Amino acid sequence: MEAALTSPPVRDATRLALDGTRLDLARTLSCGQAFRWRWRDGLFEGVVGRSIWRIRPRCFRLEVEVTGERVQPERVRGYLLAWGPLRPLEGRLRRDPVLARVLQHTRGISILAQDPWEVLATFLVSQNNNIPKIARSVEHLCAVLGEPIGRPPVAWTFPDPGRVADAPEGLFRRALLGYRAPYLREAGRRVASGELDLAALRHLPTERARGALLDLPGVGEKVADCVLLFGLGHRRVFPTDVWVHRVVTELYFAGRGVTVSGVRRWALDRFGELAGLAQQHLYHYGKTVLAARPGGMPRGVRLS
Repeated sequence: MEAALTSPPVRDATRLALDGTRLDLARTLSCGQAFRWRWRDGLFEGVVGRSIWRIRPRCFRLEVEVTGERVQPERVRGYLLAWGPLRPLEGRLRRDPVLARVLQHTRGISILAQDPWEVLATFLVSQNNNIPKIARSVEHLCAVLGEPIGRPPVAWTFPDPGRVADAPEGLFRRALLGYRAPYLREAGRRVASGELDLAALRHLPTERARGALLDLPGVGEKVADCVLLFGLGHRRVFPTDVWVHRVVTELYFAGRGVTVSGVRRWALDRFGELAGLAQQHLYHYGKTVLAARPGGMPRGVRLS
């Protein structure tokens, strides 16, 4: 659905300027956190809530054009820098000698403040999937079930859980969701009915919030941790997929076999409240630096 994000009339737009000294948008938006951002014509374009945001890096500033529901600069800053200024956070990460080397290649990564329902739904879609297909599936759902943004519509909001729960089976087939469709529908039903109160999970201890998410069909440890980190503000989580597992075993364990659950426990002990941010740096380093080496990432590590 690439055509859904064409340039809107300027009369609909609000322009903002933000300090982007430490933020690297390209790295932040390519770390697997969100699936509705595109690089186009020298700017980053994405749908956030009921607005289209177009962000153009300008030296040490960010020019932000917002179409649809108006937002204040504080809202944009809060979305892009959910954990606050990056300089002190990266200073703390550099106390780890391995991360100190990794940060030479990953500086400027931030955690985004996303809507928890959208994070839950998109990460259900993301399972055993590749990013282009995830993006197509998500945009199809939005175009059919979301609400239009702009005049004429140039993008659509992410559909609310009730509309996802009530969507016909054929829509999920056209969105290429496969076995993920019943998981997505059931998650929508539970959120829409109030059986699962996502907002309340923000204030629960991390393990209790994780348990509530794991009770959903189709949600495993990795998806639950992504929702906790990217949608609910929990910091002491370390989503561990095959890439993160490989990076950690190579950089910290000399390639020795360590289970996924072992890596997760190790990371929480080592990084504490910075575990989620450390995970993003290690993920990006694996995808961009280690994967580019001759032979790519090491394989054959134990995943159970």
